[in-house]
This record gives sequence, structure tokens and C-alpha cells, in this order.
Amino acid sequence: MVIADQAQMSRRLSRVWRSRHRILVTLSIAYLGAVIFAAIFADWIAPFGYNDQNLLARLQPPSLLGGPEAYLFGTDELGRDVLSRLLFALRISLFVAGLGSFIGAVFGTLLGLLAAHFRGLVDEVLAMLIDMQGSVPFLIFALAALGLFGNSLTLFVILLGLYGWESYARLVRGLAMSSAGSGYVEALRSLGFHPIRIYVRHVIPNVAGSLIVQLTLSIPAIILMESSLSFLGLGIQPPLTSLGLMIGTGREFLLTAWWTAVVPGIAIFLTSLAITIVGDWLRDRLEGVIDA
Repeated sequence: MVIADQAQMSRRLSRVWRSRHRILVTLSIAYLGAVIFAAIFADWIAPFGYNDQNLLARLQPPSLLGGPEAYLFGTDELGRDVLSRLLFALRISLFVAGLGSFIGAVFGTLLGLLAAHFRGLVDEVLAMLIDMQGSVPFLIFALAALGLFGNSLTLFVILLGLYGWESYARLVRGLAMSSAGSGYVEALRSLGFHPIRIYVRHVIPNVAGSLIVQLTLSIPAIILMESSLSFLGLGIQPPLTSLGLMIGTGREFLLTAWWTAVVPGIAIFLTSLAITIVGDWLRDRLEGVIDA
């Protein structure tokens, strides 16, 4: 009787958790949709230009806290509208994080496929590169590269693309080796299909689901890395803006105008959390499909 009650309680808790998890996933997808929409159409949604200055209205609090009604999230030290800058900062941060993640995914996938195909020395070199990547904190590597070669948006995006490539390489290598030993791949080889055609048309589509999940899980890490470098002044440079740059310039006014740094900080937290929740949901769904 006690065991039956415990099992019933466990099922009830499981149903409650699944219900709440579905709500979290729905809210996360809705939030990400709204953020992407706002970032794309920031030119039309923003009430002001992100660099429009009004020194007479500098450091005004948000309208909900008694500030001017025109400035929903207040103004910064130059009288620029925080909401307008936030919308354009989301555009830059999401663009940089998305492009950097794509570069890392392509680079890591290619290395993983090469290691799975050639094995031997190529596989050992890839393992050495992965160990080197893990032994040096990426932030130190990025600071050294930006300090040595100077800062530019192109170099910055490429550096972010090198962040986390080893996760894709390790994942693709294992999945490609597993697929290479399957019967249909052996049959294609016996029919004389070129290895590139086998990998592009048969192996990669089979691992695409895992790559998409890894992509969604790596984007928050790249957003945080971009924010960290921009906060230190080595990322996105004025006149452009980003979430990290907004926090970096607003940290000097935390005691007098906290909204200049807290608002973009909340945006980073919510965006990273929403992407992580959606990524976990995708992983669970894909694992359920594979198990079925």
C-alpha cells in the first residue's frame, strides 16, 4: 500500500513537473521570438536612435520610477535612451553570437569528420588540439590575440567562432565513427560512392539533430563571452553598442544610475536562460525520437 502511494505521488509530481516545464519552454520560445523580432526591426521599434544624445536629460531614471515618460528605461551618461540602445545592442550581440557559433560549428564539424575518416595521425592531432584548447582559458587567449593584432569586428567574430569548436569536433567525431561502421555506409562504399558524398548526404544528416542541440547550448556561452570581452573594452567598439559594452560603460554609475548597467544585465540573463531552456527541450525531444 505504501509503495502504491509512493508510486502515485511520483507520477503526480512528474505530471506537475512536465506541465511546468512546458510552460517554461513556451515562455522561453515566446521571449526569444520577441527578442529576435525586436532586434531585426529595431530601426522601427526604437523610439530614438541608439546614439542620439540629449545632455539635458542625462542619467534620467526609468519612467516607472518617476523619470520622463519618453524614456521607458531611463537614459545613460550622455542622455541616450537606454531602451533604444538595448534594442540595437540585442541585434549586435545576437548577430555576433549567432555568426560565431556558426563558424565554430562548421570548423569543429570539419575537423571531426576529418578525424573520423582518416583516423591515425589526424585523429591524434585533433586530440592534441582539443587538449590545447582546454588547457588555456579562452578569455586569456582572446585577450592576447586582440591585444596583439588589434581589435576589429571581423577578428572579434572569428575569435568567438574558435570558442567551443572542440565540443563540435568531439561530438561529430564520435557520431561519424559510429555511423561509418553501420551497414548502410558499408553498402555505399562497396557501391563506389565517394567519401565526401557519403558524409554530406548520409552521415551529416544523421548527426544534424545533435549538432543543432549543441548549437543552441553554445550560443549562451558565446553571448557571455562577447559580453565579457566587451565589458573589458576589447569587444564591440563605439559607435556600435552591445549588451556587454552597455554594462561596461554603465558600471561607473551603478550607485547613481543603476539602470544603465542592470537593464542590459537582465537582458543577458534572460536571453541566455531562454536559449538554454529551449536547447534542453530540443535535446529531450530528439533523444525521445531516437529512442523510439
